[in-house]
Amino acid sequence: MKKTMTLSRRELLHLIRGGAHLALIASAPGLLSSCSKKELHCKDTSGLSTAAEQLRTALEYQDRSPHGEAKSCANCQFYRATSKNECGACTLVQGPINPAGYCNSWAPRES
Repeated sequence: MKKTMTLSRRELLHLIRGGAHLALIASAPGLLSSCSKKELHCKDTSGLSTAAEQLRTALEYQDRSPHGEAKSCANCQFYRATSKNECGACTLVQGPINPAGYCNSWAPRES
């Protein structure tokens, strides 16, 4: 004859709660790494004039440089950083500028 294991409701809830803790612990490294990497959102152009928005479009400004760090706003002569981990400004393109961004007017920063 086979023995069957029976659990009380309390034991079942205890097992489920323990499984939930394991799932939370297993996902903690992913949650922590996403917290440490603050993604900048520098796309709010709601306060810009139509002409400023058109210039931004004409210069093909984008939040992520297709050239990586080699050609990004952070190392462009026209970029002006405000503070670390915040959107900066540009002397050519109005509005918030992502330091990792890029536009067609990129020029290397002079030392």
